[in-house]
Amino acid sequence: MFDAIADWINSKTAFVLALLLAFAGLTLGLGHAAATLAGNHGAAAKRGADGGICGEVQAWFGPQASLANLNEFLTQYGAIVVYGPNENGAWQMHFPALSLDDALQATSRANGVVRVAANPQCRA
Repeated sequence: MFDAIADWINSKTAFVLALLLAFAGLTLGLGHAAATLAGNHGAAAKRGADGGICGEVQAWFGPQASLANLNEFLTQYGAIVVYGPNENGAWQMHFPALSLDDALQATSRANGVVRVAANPQCRA
């Protein structure tokens, strides 16, 4: 009798777990699709054939740089890290609301930044 009850509970548990897994996948998929459709990254330069966002500013950080300072800086300017570190040790960042000159100036004043340059791979 206990075996029959255990089999019945196990079959229900497996069904519920499979349903939860399918629901989680559907939720994540729809969330990603909604974020992709609603995402506005401004007038971004393009890199390569895929047309992804290009980090027009390259920044090199010193050992004194902290993640908290970087996060505060990115939030202040609405910037995003696109790639990094690259083969030269630079992090590529995109600033949707700033011109290239303004983004370079702002980045050069950020805590922990030791070098800044325009990314030659980005094209308008």
